Amino acid sequence: MKLQFIIRRTMICILMIALLFIVQTSIFSHLELAGVVPNLLLAFTALVGFMRGRKEGMLVGLFAGFILDSFSGQLFGIYAFTFLFLGFLNGFLRKLFFGDDIKLPVLFVGFTDLVYGFVVYLVSFALRGRTDFKFYFMNIMLPEAVYTVLVSFVLYFILNWIVVRVDKEEKKGERRF
Repeated sequence: MKLQFIIRRTMICILMIALLFIVQTSIFSHLELAGVVPNLLLAFTALVGFMRGRKEGMLVGLFAGFILDSFSGQLFGIYAFTFLFLGFLNGFLRKLFFGDDIKLPVLFVGFTDLVYGFVVYLVSFALRGRTDFKFYFMNIMLPEAVYTVLVSFVLYFILNWIVVRVDKEEKKGERRF
């Protein structure tokens, strides 16, 4: 793959991560449902991993997690590692991806959000002696996963449109050389 295509993909991912972070922390903070907001960066990481593979899922996850770590003030690196790992896991499922089928990617976004919620529970609550997992699951993890899945329907179509367009441009550019 040519360097210009790698740079273009990288810039698109960085812009998407920045835009989703801004939307997640500004707009959706005012659109809470059941006390939670959707995790757009996690949905983006899962979808990129699912659509583009392990490497891109890991890189997007690392960068998105690093942004969250920078602004969270908690244990630095936990989000970066978690998102990297979840992008990698979703990348394994790339073989199951068909561009027109939305059910499977969105289902895996929900599963990814539940795994993420479990990791956050372990790091933020269980290690501090707060072990009411049932309360956390019913009031935080499950509502966030459902909200993230609902928003992922829209995010999926936007991301799929971008991926198809970038792939067409890359193929067109490769034919010129």
